[in-house]
Amino acid sequence: MLDMLLDTDLKPTQRDYAQTAQFCGKALISLINEVLDRAKIEAGKLDLESVPFDLRSILDDIISLFSSKSREKGIELAVYVSERVPEILLGDPGRFRQIITNLVGNSIKFTERGHIFVQVHLADHSNLATEAKVEPVANGMNGHKNETTAVATSVSRNTLSGFEAADSRNNWENFKLLLSYEKNEMPYESVSDKVTLVVSVEDTGIGIPLDAQGKVFTPFMQADSSTSRTYGGTGIGLSISKCLVEIMGGQINFVSRPHVGSTFTFTAVLQRCDKSAVSDNEPVMLHPLPSSFKGLSALLVDRRPVRATVTKYHLQRLGITSEVVATIELALGALSGRNGHSLASTKLPCMLLIESDSWSSKMDVSLRSRLLEMKQNGQTPVLPKIILLVAAESDKLKGNYAVDSVITKPLKASTLAACLFQALGITQTQPSHEKRDSSGSLRGLLLGKNILVVDDNKVNLRVAAGTLKKFGAKVECVKSGKDALALLQIPYKFDLCLMDIQMPEMDGFEATRHIRAMEAKANEQADASNNSHSETDCTTRAGKWHLPVLAMTADVIQATHEECTKCGMDGYVTKPFEEKQLFQAVQKFLDPGMPS
Repeated sequence: MLDMLLDTDLKPTQRDYAQTAQFCGKALISLINEVLDRAKIEAGKLDLESVPFDLRSILDDIISLFSSKSREKGIELAVYVSERVPEILLGDPGRFRQIITNLVGNSIKFTERGHIFVQVHLADHSNLATEAKVEPVANGMNGHKNETTAVATSVSRNTLSGFEAADSRNNWENFKLLLSYEKNEMPYESVSDKVTLVVSVEDTGIGIPLDAQGKVFTPFMQADSSTSRTYGGTGIGLSISKCLVEIMGGQINFVSRPHVGSTFTFTAVLQRCDKSAVSDNEPVMLHPLPSSFKGLSALLVDRRPVRATVTKYHLQRLGITSEVVATIELALGALSGRNGHSLASTKLPCMLLIESDSWSSKMDVSLRSRLLEMKQNGQTPVLPKIILLVAAESDKLKGNYAVDSVITKPLKASTLAACLFQALGITQTQPSHEKRDSSGSLRGLLLGKNILVVDDNKVNLRVAAGTLKKFGAKVECVKSGKDALALLQIPYKFDLCLMDIQMPEMDGFEATRHIRAMEAKANEQADASNNSHSETDCTTRAGKWHLPVLAMTADVIQATHEECTKCGMDGYVTKPFEEKQLFQAVQKFLDPGMPS
């Protein structure tokens, strides 16, 4: 139903609400599936997908899922992906998303101040940076009171939010070292198709008690009973995450200090996938970003280098180059060229992004007047748009900022783009051609096709019918297996049937067995009389009656899938089904170019 709502003409805020609700619904389904996953893992029956996917889009979705809670708590939630990480990877996007969602979800739950920071790097560079800083970190981590402990503690506060982190290897010095390795090498240069990612989720939460750290990955175990009462949860997420990481050929570990925070780090072995090698029909599900900002430049005022690098990362994704200064005074000096300050680029920035902790209400009038004075003196021909970056909704509502726009974090490319469209007065183009191409492919399959939908749930019928009709299909709905059989007496007119499994009176399995029996009888009679139906009179499959029947099910147990095949169904669509899944399910039956 939310998919249908998102296809309507919504305001940006309404669209954001609907997308957030959609992500939350998916998260609930994922939580239910986790319990089932545990049973699959223990039975050794969990198989991983190997499909192209966009890692950065997945992380944007995860940020959206937890954005409301992070704003409510006033904590900084951020993500950074190394430019060395390929744009498209080959692996299991659902399981990769599940691991990171579990880790970020735990961090959100146990963090009341500071930050949560997700980083993704290539393993070789991450290892180099770790080795370069390992001595002071190791001593500090083990709690030994020596001279290196003080060094580790002092640099550990140079973090995303300024709060000390449990793992000092994630401080600015190490982060800067990683960036230097990445800039000195050409992107994606490798002799191997395999790529090992290092993903870390750092928080400044309550940490894990020392006596509980040994059982963190034990199923259904929590630090103590008060943890469950205060924070909720089942204690199964980390256990499943560990299993999934190991199935992906990686390892997971953590560093935690009580009252400081925790940093969970895992590796995952995936494959590189050239974007040009991905066909139009493959559901990569990139979140396409607008090209309207390419060539623009920004000046960022931020005294925290890690946080500034995160903002630069999101600007770079939109094609915006940026420079960073620590204070507004330095920004004014750089814009005017005074006091020996100047911009590295000869192109003047069209926007001035300022972190809220570098701003005060007294600056409102003075900054405007000084910028105007600089323009009148010919020092800057363009007045840059002033955009304030705030971490919490309460900060946004504090006062009357004399700025052009306020962006409430967490940052992600799509929300940043929406704000910049408005602040810069750029006309926003229609949604991306990639999505239209995907929708067009599905429309090409379904246009004019007669589809029967069988489900006893009225909401499910409305969602299924609405989705199919959107792509040009002619849809007829019935609420029982018996009603379906009445419409499927041969000769029937349908090209496809979507069948719910669990229905009163006659379930989907029994209804499908009856359909196959009727078809078999009709085909036998046709063969016996040497007067079989021509290919144009029947649905498919070389002149014989065979209606493609796809199960609609929320049951992901393998035994259910086996039962679907056993009764004569041709496949299944997991409820609630999405566009990419529907396309995959129906393509081989309705696309004449696909083999039967």
